[in-house]
Amino acid sequence: MNDANVLPGDGYVRLPQIIGQKVVTQEQAAANRKSGRGPKTPRPAITPLFPVSRAGWYAGIKKGIYPPPVKLSDRISAWTVQSIRALLEKGSS
Repeated sequence: MNDANVLPGDGYVRLPQIIGQKVVTQEQAAANRKSGRGPKTPRPAITPLFPVSRAGWYAGIKKGIYPPPVKLSDRISAWTVQSIRALLEKGSS
């Protein structure tokens, strides 16, 4: 995914690709490694498709607003591209 946040043709997307993420610069990553907090590697910003927090997204899943994730492993959850596209189309209607 890039800054424009274009969905792939099919497959799965992870939560940062849906709700976005803030940029972490080289300097911030170095400071985080020293302090032991936050992201320890630089990363680009991702524009959100749905500008909600992580907690807001999971609360929306519980309320039935957003689709439930697919468990890819014990620690990895993702959403099908089709379910996110359907949600985008539903929101634009």
